[in-house]
Amino acid sequence: MSWNEVEQAAQTLKAASMWDEFDDNEKTGVRFGMFPAPKMAAAEALGYDTRRLALALMALAERKGGMRA
Repeated sequence: MSWNEVEQAAQTLKAASMWDEFDDNEKTGVRFGMFPAPKMAAAEALGYDTRRLALALMALAERKGGMRA
């Protein structure tokens, strides 16, 4: 496994963890490309790249019912 694969797996796991903690309003926001700032800031403080985390969250939202435009 390359470093990028490890990094992507970490982002995917964190996104799944965050998704499980989101309420319905936060999940709907992600579907429209809006992310809860306090939770994203907390993830950033733990060392996660928020851009990559946002992409992982959007991919998860797509798998769990779809993104909205």
